[in-house]
Amino acid sequence: MLFRILGPIELHTPAGVRRLGAGKPATVLATLLRHPNAWVTVDQLAEATWSGTVMPPSAPANLKTYVWQLRRLLPEVDGAGRIDRQADAYRLRVRPGELDADRARTLAAEAASAPAPSDALGLLREALKLWRGRPYCGVESAAEAALALGDLRLQLCEQLAEVQLELGDTSGAVGTLRSLTSEAPLREPAWALLVRALNAAGQPTEAKLAAREAARILRTELGVTPGPQLTHALSPTRRELPRDVRLFGRGTELAHIRRAATGPTPLILLTGPPGSGKTTLAVHAAHRLKPDYPDGQFFVHLRQPAGALLDRLLRGLGLPREDIPADLDERMALWRSTIACRRVLLVLDDAQTRDQIWPLLPAGAGSLTLITARARPGRLDGATCISLAPAAGAGRRAAV
Repeated sequence: MLFRILGPIELHTPAGVRRLGAGKPATVLATLLRHPNAWVTVDQLAEATWSGTVMPPSAPANLKTYVWQLRRLLPEVDGAGRIDRQADAYRLRVRPGELDADRARTLAAEAASAPAPSDALGLLREALKLWRGRPYCGVESAAEAALALGDLRLQLCEQLAEVQLELGDTSGAVGTLRSLTSEAPLREPAWALLVRALNAAGQPTEAKLAAREAARILRTELGVTPGPQLTHALSPTRRELPRDVRLFGRGTELAHIRRAATGPTPLILLTGPPGSGKTTLAVHAAHRLKPDYPDGQFFVHLRQPAGALLDRLLRGLGLPREDIPADLDERMALWRSTIACRRVLLVLDDAQTRDQIWPLLPAGAGSLTLITARARPGRLDGATCISLAPAAGAGRRAAV
């Protein structure tokens, strides 16, 4: 890399490293680097160079001097100078890989699409090593660009912590997030990740303390309460399944349920007369499948109206009652959006009509719904139906 702006501005040339400090030549270079390979007018350069001060009459002549000084420092590219000039504008030619900020963005994109967490880990660490301090340090006119690059670094730190958690390095994730929340205490996603990491590390007390500290800071500094992300991180996972029992003679049906659970939007309906063991089979299957649904396992008797059941489910995910809308359609939308990126197992027991079921169904592919009913409660597109006989014998499977 030739140009380094992720800290004090530096030029890395065959002659060595040249630190430009915070003078006006550094400001001219920073302004050109914010628009690589594009024409920047003399007026733009002058406004940035004398930002916050009175521009002297000699500004155009001074700019020529600063550009001349930069040309002397910069190596040629393709046999020509780095800085081009046309009537009232300058252009700095920057090749791919020569600017550290561009390299950081490239590494971030590669990490996001890495085939394995271990690959992403190395890419993220390489990207974070590029920062040497505040971007464009000392150049006041680049404050907005510096803020954006600082935010990129914070995002990379959050991604690093997520990858560390995925790889089981809970202590590393906690360390990353402790530093991040200390540096950026108003960054709620980082606090939510820290609570999650502390819980994963077997430190529930520390997790609660971190969540309380986050809530205090957000309330004091911003006047807001924690959002769903932090609330969910603090809330214990709901595990509502009834007690499991040993099950005999239902191996075929259980195998059907396992296969159906791997579908794109798993929805399974168990039907049969009273005494056929629908609920027992649903609970037994749910216990076998629950490791794949770490964000919650809910057991719902369909005896109350859909609105009341949605209220209970949303509060079970950690949403405060005052954030749950009264309108049924809005409550359905909130439920589906809340679990869209989560893996939840839902057992809906004793369904009689489609209207009881439909408002509660997840829309995403990550959750599983098991429904029990005496008969098919109307049309359920995409569902797998398993009919049970009264005895403990075999059932049959058909698609709805």
